Amino acid sequence: MTINKDALLPYLIYNQPYVYSEKITLYPVTMKDIVLFQAVSPSITVRKNSTFRDKKIIKMPYLDFLLYSFSNEALEEASGIPNLSNYYGYALQLLQLCCRDGEVKLNHQTGQIAIGEEIITPQIFDDLRRIIILQNDMDFDIDEFLNYDTEQRLLKAQKASQKNDRTANIEDYIDSLVIAMNITEESVMKMTIRKFYRYIRRYQLYENYRIAKTGECSGMVSFKEPIQHWMTSLDEEDRYQDVKADENTIKGKINDANT
Repeated sequence: MTINKDALLPYLIYNQPYVYSEKITLYPVTMKDIVLFQAVSPSITVRKNSTFRDKKIIKMPYLDFLLYSFSNEALEEASGIPNLSNYYGYALQLLQLCCRDGEVKLNHQTGQIAIGEEIITPQIFDDLRRIIILQNDMDFDIDEFLNYDTEQRLLKAQKASQKNDRTANIEDYIDSLVIAMNITEESVMKMTIRKFYRYIRRYQLYENYRIAKTGECSGMVSFKEPIQHWMTSLDEEDRYQDVKADENTIKGKINDANT
């Protein structure tokens, strides 16, 4: 079975666990564990093939790459990725967070990870990685090739465009949702991370729509484009659309990296 958003949608809608195999069931992470999740989740979002020039690393399955990176401080320094040498341990913690039913353990002799009695092969890890990304609505596409330097440039430009904004942290978002939805912090703790951020974004759409519609109906404000309805899709086609000045230049960089 192909693991993608369409295939997992019946489970995503109501935050249902996904049974991957007889031994492995993955659960979406709840807000109770948001801090730990944010700390360990970068372990599954390294752009290995565009970050490294070493053909040996490029040919490695992702799980083998994490094991190769373990305690490899020289590789961490060369890559410029903070804590890369700890990412194998982070990945283990992430699996422990998502696989509640089976014991996730590490064989210290072989370095192999097992869930219950099932050894996690590179192929299985790739599948679990995809499921975790989808279940928790992580802003990362495994199949997208984006040159690492280009991504860093875009992230820097994105931060620069927001430098005058007072960026909200996770506590601010929790406070806001508690007030907006008139719910308790305990209720937020039980929400999945995916649903929490969907509620935040949906409420923002609702407020923007209500204000814009009120102004339009008063006759004092007019808009060149139709007002976006608050029930529209939350899927973003391109997270960098506000900072991309020349898409052809970006594509050229990607092509150069492949030659």
